Amino acid sequence: MKYVCNFIYTNSSPDAVLLVLEPWGEEVLLASGGSAEVIGEGGLAGSAFELEQLDDRLIVYAWPDSVASISIL
Repeated sequence: MKYVCNFIYTNSSPDAVLLVLEPWGEEVLLASGGSAEVIGEGGLAGSAFELEQLDDRLIVYAWPDSVASISIL
């Protein structure tokens, strides 16, 4: 059975926010009021994403041995 972890992020700021998925460097620009789901699979059960919020971006760090993706909702 694969371990799966996910969360939904909604940009409530008046400006677009850049979502960055590391370590792959995937970037998605999320408009004001927009939402995105981040899904990760694999690795050890209980693993989790780490988040770093900067002024104009949210950096999402996946855990070791995982595969992750961002989907705009």
